[in-house]
Amino acid sequence: MEDVNREIAAITPGPYFHVGGDEVKVLTTGQYTRFIERVQTIVTRHGKKMVGWEEIAKAKLNSTTLAQQWKTDSAATALQHGSKLILSPGKKVYLDMKYTPSIELGLKWAGYVEVRDAYDWDPANYLPGVSETNIVGVEAPLWSETIRNITAAEYLAMPRLPAVAEVGWTPQRRRGWESFRSRVAAQVPRWNYLGVNYYRSPQIPW
Repeated sequence: MEDVNREIAAITPGPYFHVGGDEVKVLTTGQYTRFIERVQTIVTRHGKKMVGWEEIAKAKLNSTTLAQQWKTDSAATALQHGSKLILSPGKKVYLDMKYTPSIELGLKWAGYVEVRDAYDWDPANYLPGVSETNIVGVEAPLWSETIRNITAAEYLAMPRLPAVAEVGWTPQRRRGWESFRSRVAAQVPRWNYLGVNYYRSPQIPW
């Protein structure tokens, strides 16, 4: 862990180091928390701030560590240590989820995520006890289990990626679904010109 962290920290310019930490099935809670705290020490020693999936909130975290929510509200526990959150709720922003049951590409364990599902939510109101000041951002993961080429990646990302971008970057008071669906439809000539393989959602007036 020391060697891997040192090498990656040395070749990456950003301030963060994501350690994963999710879906650990073979360790006891005590073993898991000790490991996360040990890794956090290593990450910090090499000048980075640790990021980990929401399960890391079981451990004692530094205030500079970020917990990334993906499935439950357990990430909020990290706030007790002064840590902040990244929100990546599977049922809102996981881009590898199917749009609808009829779509062949993608998974469905988090549910079906149509464009409006990806757009029509407010991060500041998503988790009980978590306010906007506790959140550093939103991330929309695109996992690769069902993706074999760039056209598949584009199909799953577009137009959900612009939806998530507006959720993360635009003040909530200035957002609105009707406005967004019209504005995203206006991007079609550019996407067609660039050869982007987007999903023609029936929710958008193409």
